[in-house]
Amino acid sequence: MDADDLIARVRELVAEGDRLGAAAAMQRGIAAAPDGATRLHLEAYGHSFLLAVSDGRGADIGEVRAALAALDEPDALALDPELRERLRLELRLSIAALERDERAHDELVVAAARLVPQHPRALTTAVRAVNNRLMLQLDRLEDEGIGPGQQAHVDAALAIGQARGLAAVLGGRGRIDRRAVIAAVEMGEGERAWRWTLEALDREMSSSERVGLEGLGAQIAWERGDAEAAVRLGEQAKAHAQGRSTDWTRSLGALGGVVAAAHGVGSMSAALRAYRRSASREAHRMLPTRGHTVAAIALESGADRDEVEAMLVGCYGERAGWESPWRAFFDANAAPGSWRTDGVLDAWCEDAGPAWRRAAAIRLRALWRLRQGDHALAARDVALGLRHVARWPGRRRVALERLLDQVRPVRSITASQSAVLELVVQGLTDREIAALLDRSSRTVESHVRALLRAYGAPNRVALAVAASSEAMLGR
Repeated sequence: MDADDLIARVRELVAEGDRLGAAAAMQRGIAAAPDGATRLHLEAYGHSFLLAVSDGRGADIGEVRAALAALDEPDALALDPELRERLRLELRLSIAALERDERAHDELVVAAARLVPQHPRALTTAVRAVNNRLMLQLDRLEDEGIGPGQQAHVDAALAIGQARGLAAVLGGRGRIDRRAVIAAVEMGEGERAWRWTLEALDREMSSSERVGLEGLGAQIAWERGDAEAAVRLGEQAKAHAQGRSTDWTRSLGALGGVVAAAHGVGSMSAALRAYRRSASREAHRMLPTRGHTVAAIALESGADRDEVEAMLVGCYGERAGWESPWRAFFDANAAPGSWRTDGVLDAWCEDAGPAWRRAAAIRLRALWRLRQGDHALAARDVALGLRHVARWPGRRRVALERLLDQVRPVRSITASQSAVLELVVQGLTDREIAALLDRSSRTVESHVRALLRAYGAPNRVALAVAASSEAMLGR
């Protein structure tokens, strides 16, 4: 098998989720390289492969730079000039990804696109450049806490659209469709994710890719509250995964079966067992988000806690070995109103992560705060959650909206006090409020004291925050 054939096979294995098989194939290929030029070719691609399957964990930028420099050494002169240029681009992409350099990625997207018309094999490099640029933008926005409803979120949506559009121009449909759908899901762009899923499923694609999109589409439809589509796609994913040889494909088919069972089509117990058996434990551990998402769907659909936990133990081993946030998420889902106070799950409410997961965690925290009698913080959580799912119609938004009446405490506030409160929220002093409302400062002070009691707020700042949270809830 020559270098290009081996790399094509490695890409297939990565696409099918067989990362261990891909890694083994790469190692065997490098070890068996017949000459220095072939070894350089495979080692250069190996750095791209490592980034693709590990999100940069374990990558050494020094080694990548050394590989780039090696392309100017005598052994590399035996390589085809076009191939050398393509490998340069691949290695520069790896360096830009490790350095999170957006400007370098912009330049590399253009350079790769210009190379494709003369050298069609460079198409995979161009698609990688587009994907990298897209994911880097989304990572940065998530790091900055930018979510749906905020101005820069529009930029994220544009980035997804631009990436997809550029891939279409290049002719590289392939995996870019699924990557774009996943990015839209993570940013909370529900309608966009759903539209792209349906568009993608209308096109020709590999059977593995179809199962992936059907499983992902079933989950999106479930989140949207579209039972008919969820069942249809779930059953299709389940059927099309039958007889597949890869863990990646079978697990997505089993996810579809769980979604269908969540809507009463088939047994949830059987669906959970099928998911557990769909992949080896080693493979499940490489896909922790998927298994715990299955658990969340099952629990939110009323599945038995012990059966769901047995499924997770079968996938990942005993509870103690689960990642701490996922363990806390499972417990909070299994017993709504409970919450770990060590902060491990609070990070999911406040920090970066998929919009649906943040909204789910925020709702669970709001339920716990209601049980604690803290309506003000519960109200703040509901407002935050609704912002995260502002562009995602469906069960997350509905679940949060159902909490609205519970988190709105009954307050006896007069019309005069309400007028004062509006100006307190704007940060005005008592004297400024008195002048605007043509009232005495003493009257305003009296109203503010009454408002502090009504809201249970210790000071004006806390009063303004509590009132603003209720305003965001539509009071």
